[in-house]
Amino acid sequence: MRYSISVTRRQYAKTPLLLRALGIDHVQDPIYRPGGFPVWQLFYGVSGSGEFLLDGWRGILRPGQAALLAPNEAHSYHSLDGEWVMHYVGFDGKLAQKLLASLDLGQSGLYSMGRPEQLLGHLKTLERIQLEARTDSGLLSSKELYALLLDFSQTLTRLPDSRYAEARGMEKEMILYLEDHYREDISLDDLAAQFRRTPEYLCGLFKAATGETISHYLRRIRIHQAKVLLMERPDAGLREISEACGFHSVSYFGKVFREATGFTPQGYRLGAARK
Repeated sequence: MRYSISVTRRQYAKTPLLLRALGIDHVQDPIYRPGGFPVWQLFYGVSGSGEFLLDGWRGILRPGQAALLAPNEAHSYHSLDGEWVMHYVGFDGKLAQKLLASLDLGQSGLYSMGRPEQLLGHLKTLERIQLEARTDSGLLSSKELYALLLDFSQTLTRLPDSRYAEARGMEKEMILYLEDHYREDISLDDLAAQFRRTPEYLCGLFKAATGETISHYLRRIRIHQAKVLLMERPDAGLREISEACGFHSVSYFGKVFREATGFTPQGYRLGAARK
């Protein structure tokens, strides 16, 4: 179901946060917007997966994850595996930019949430408000949207994005390979065999395209995924988490995680649970 909400000048002037669009269980068609979209957009993956391409980064939205797109930023997105179903919210208002900046959400990105049920509850309430069509639906939607954004910001982990849009040819294929195989043991010799080039050639090519070494990029993917799993699987043991992220030694996983985040894995999990 899709809803488009019209707003008068008076409403815009008097309501600091405004709902402009709402989609529930929407089957998403491919979108290409070189001029961007005039309002903020928040997406939640229901089923299937899709690829977002913005100026300078690429990300994949999977079920249970969210994407936030800033207004007027060139972008496109499309399904990767057949039918792609999403919930979405479009919003703006005089308070929108300032509120999102204060919540550390002032730019486009992809996120995993520790408590997605909160977001889903707010979306259900927003849909009910639209169906009831009350005279004060604009104000009620504004209040619910404000609560949605506050709750959304509390248990987020920003997902890693790649420099896909800046890379070409083999560099792009290497990025996609690392993102698809980060759970596995990946050595430079493995990459050399995969791409039929010397390790030295691949290292230089990758660094020139992304500004990062291959090992640093791979570690960044693994650490971000570990942060997601620590929040999404509170009962999972550290060995299970580490192996799911490509670390086959729990002690090494703990060492690398602490170097990257300043927390032990368990300390990070406990801190996220208290938010």
